[in-house]
Amino acid sequence: MEMWLYLLQTVESRNITRTLKNTCPSETTSVTGKSSSNRTTPLPGAVSTSKTGTCAGQEETLRDCHGSLPYDVTAFTLLDSRQHCSPPLEVTQEAGEMVFVPSGWHHQVHNLEDTISINHNWVNGCNLANMWHFLQQELRAVQREVSEWKDTMPDWHHHCQVIMKSCSGINFEEFYHFLKVIAERRLLLLATETGPGEGEGNEGTGLGPQQAAFDISRIAEVLASVVAHPDFEKLDTSVFSPQPEDLLQQLEELVAATASL
Repeated sequence: MEMWLYLLQTVESRNITRTLKNTCPSETTSVTGKSSSNRTTPLPGAVSTSKTGTCAGQEETLRDCHGSLPYDVTAFTLLDSRQHCSPPLEVTQEAGEMVFVPSGWHHQVHNLEDTISINHNWVNGCNLANMWHFLQQELRAVQREVSEWKDTMPDWHHHCQVIMKSCSGINFEEFYHFLKVIAERRLLLLATETGPGEGEGNEGTGLGPQQAAFDISRIAEVLASVVAHPDFEKLDTSVFSPQPEDLLQQLEELVAATASL
């Protein structure tokens, strides 16, 4: 399955990854460049990062009265399985090893020494709906935080999108353009999959017509939800090319035409 987004890698590092089934909007992989030792607590000053996503999972039992996740899932107060979920899985990366964290899992990393970390997060047709669900959650969180200014702030909905982009790196407008770019590539591929020499231009990518049709069907499902979303309807889409509704119609027609693939 072709990756659509970006990958994340750790170089010259030693780290421990602890995972709980959770809500990550995209798949995550990481690679280490130095050996690691099996430690259950970070060294003083070690970097600690956490990522949450979209599907309800075990981490929901760890939220406090404010709905926030703990800083450290291995804290002593969280080890009582009668009150919280079972202990997290713990993985120690050795030199050159890769750790894959699937969609729907929360993970926390403790670096055991100075680390240069380049992580790879990616999304494709299989977890695209997770990403869209995550973005809706992020927007709702932003709207709650600035709800007191809804009636007094001009272009409140626009400002929510700006804040969302600064927090999540993407907003509804950019998500549409992301879908459009992937969809147009798939449409072009399927358009060239006819006649002599079909597929010659795609040998290097490993992307065949069945996968392209699958991706388009997933994009069409998500785009239909995007177009119908009240906050997307408030965006100025007059400069979008193609118009979201036109692209959706084109995708849905192709889904119907390729149903036999």
